[in-house]
Amino acid sequence: MYRYIDPSDDSFLKNDETYQRIKEQLEPFISNLKSEEDKQLIFRMISNCYHKYHNSIKAKSQGNTELMLSTIMALLIEQSNEIERLDLLSKNNQNLIPK
Repeated sequence: MYRYIDPSDDSFLKNDETYQRIKEQLEPFISNLKSEEDKQLIFRMISNCYHKYHNSIKAKSQGNTELMLSTIMALLIEQSNEIERLDLLSKNNQNLIPK
């Protein structure tokens, strides 16, 4: 079902117990962020990662520690993929510039 839902629309996550547990665990950290934009950015990153990796996150996440480790790993994988994508894009753009 998740693959048919637009990742930018996280309204479906309101009924997802695992996602709600993640939000609950991160609330103390997120509440310390100063700007509302930063808080929204973190939640957007988490919802996008959860949308993409929900099967992996749920697989071994019975306890809160396992849940948070799975979520952090998903965030790290997504960040690594984004860095690789940007690096490749940068290299391709440099090849297009005449010398």
